[in-house]
Amino acid sequence: MIEAERIDDGALEEADIFVGKDILELLSSSMYVNPLSIYREYVQNATDAIDDAVSAGLLSSTTDGRIEINLDHIDRRVVIRDNGIGLSNRDFPACMLSFGASSKRGTGARGFRGVGRLSALGYVQQLVFRSRAKDDTKVLEASWDGREVKRMLAATDAHSDLRTIVREAVTIKRLSPDDFPSHFFEVELVKPRRIANDRLLNEVEIAAFVGQVCPCRFAPEFSFGHEITELLAPHGRAGTFYDIHINASETPIYRPYRNELAYSDTKKASMSRLKAFEIESMDGAVAAVGWLIHHDYQGAIPASLGVRGLRARVGNIQVGHDRLFSEVFPEDRFCSWSIGEVHVLDTRILPNGRRDEFESNAHLDNIITHLRPIGAEVARECRVSSQKRNRLKSFELAADKVYEKLGILKQGAVSERYANSVKAEVGTLFSEMRKATQYDLFGEEERGSLRSQLKAIEAAADTHTTEAKGDIVNSLPAHKRAIYKEVFDLIYDCSVNQVAAKSLVDRMLSRLSRT
Repeated sequence: MIEAERIDDGALEEADIFVGKDILELLSSSMYVNPLSIYREYVQNATDAIDDAVSAGLLSSTTDGRIEINLDHIDRRVVIRDNGIGLSNRDFPACMLSFGASSKRGTGARGFRGVGRLSALGYVQQLVFRSRAKDDTKVLEASWDGREVKRMLAATDAHSDLRTIVREAVTIKRLSPDDFPSHFFEVELVKPRRIANDRLLNEVEIAAFVGQVCPCRFAPEFSFGHEITELLAPHGRAGTFYDIHINASETPIYRPYRNELAYSDTKKASMSRLKAFEIESMDGAVAAVGWLIHHDYQGAIPASLGVRGLRARVGNIQVGHDRLFSEVFPEDRFCSWSIGEVHVLDTRILPNGRRDEFESNAHLDNIITHLRPIGAEVARECRVSSQKRNRLKSFELAADKVYEKLGILKQGAVSERYANSVKAEVGTLFSEMRKATQYDLFGEEERGSLRSQLKAIEAAADTHTTEAKGDIVNSLPAHKRAIYKEVFDLIYDCSVNQVAAKSLVDRMLSRLSRT
């Protein structure tokens, strides 16, 4: 057994606690895999500031709040500003120089770890914060020199600590308030790196990301938007939405949900019905509320639409990606067929530091257990939809074959024996189509539509069979007529492609008509 001597508490108090410089690298670049996550972090802080402004009476409601994202492609700058409560001149320096010491923890605010503020530092040459609170006489500015931070982090001096880097890389100034609002907070990204297709300055990508992840409003044309808003309204921050504008656009960024799903240019589907649900916590309170929109489940929804998956949200901000709850589905693939959200209300279920998953605990397991019936319901709808599509496809194929056979009869070139066999095949096809119209999974409207189609095809069959001409063959001498009909029978019997066979017979009849 190894014996160890305990150091007394007095010695621990006298020890110099050293915070290495590499902690800054973890906070500024290693925390976020997707560079666009920095917009989520700054919008998240902005929404909390707007909520505080409402509580303080500076704004009448969150509808008066405004978050602006302004992109300057020429000078390569991004400014994200909100008209929230702002940081007072008194609190600004301490807040800007603190790390992992947010005063929001336990308040219900969306951000509470105090690390997201530096999320852009690893991507920019300079990161600048400015703010003032109501009645402040100055605007304070804190500027981080991103290049200096990178230089000091790359240095091999193991004795440099976090305090040293902050002293060298951060500058705090007082600015005249004349060109600024009476209360606000803004962050400026100076010369962000060119990543992929310049994602950090790409207006389309930023709008798509913010629309999916942040608490934007639903588009006015989205039929279920009002119903979902009403569902979430009683649940505090989960039901709060904000106006977020890019480059002073009059129209804010909207959530990506619309009434129609475009699987491709030619394949589209409509949203059909909304299912709302509530999940009880382990102690009987409401742990989460959510919604699911059923559609015709034609297959996996394209990721580019930004709506697929049963997504998780806390404070109306997305946690993780569209497959976060994929485990609740009987088959993993059905997650990509679904459209819905789970708004987690239980404060014991926390997003992790990167906000890409939840911290694991029994309360999260409770949510997942209650979501499994939702996943099973989606799987059922997917399978029913697949079966219905197969029946419809069989009906359509049978209809095509009927018209194909009717074309042969109308041509009037085959023998009576072969014509009777074709009519028998048509009868069998009609029998299959009638069964499809009685399929129990079809609704009455779907059955009615199929019956109407069948009736029209049957009418066409009556016309084709009674109006078969065959004038060209009938005009031939009797001994040749039988031979030609036998040849035509052989062509149809031996051909794999009946359409090609009919085309060949048509050409032969055309040649005969000229002789």
